[in-house]
Amino acid sequence: MSRYNYNDNNYTDTFIYRNCGMTVPPPEAGGSHRNHCPHSLWSLHVDLKKGDRRCGCRGLMQPISVWVKPSKEWAVIHRSQSCGFIRTNRIAGDDNEMILFRLAAEPITMLPFPAKDTLDKII
Repeated sequence: MSRYNYNDNNYTDTFIYRNCGMTVPPPEAGGSHRNHCPHSLWSLHVDLKKGDRRCGCRGLMQPISVWVKPSKEWAVIHRSQSCGFIRTNRIAGDDNEMILFRLAAEPITMLPFPAKDTLDKII
């Protein structure tokens, strides 16, 4: 097992992810770039433009939500804990489905208004 060099554009080695300490294998499908940890969905702010590895921030990027693209493909929305930058990354086939579901359900479970009153008006 080798350490991943975040300055490279591609990798084929397994590495230990900085945020959760889990072992992260190369992506099985969906391209040659691993944009986030499949276990925790956290990412690192390493790109100015997707895949260039030129960003100096290098801060941890927290998964804050999901976005469904017009093509029906899901993407994770990440925010850098260091600089606040927001970026989306395509989900991968080996991503943690429970965390994806939690991110998708969170806005529905934390409504800023009383749901009962709203439902009564609709019905």
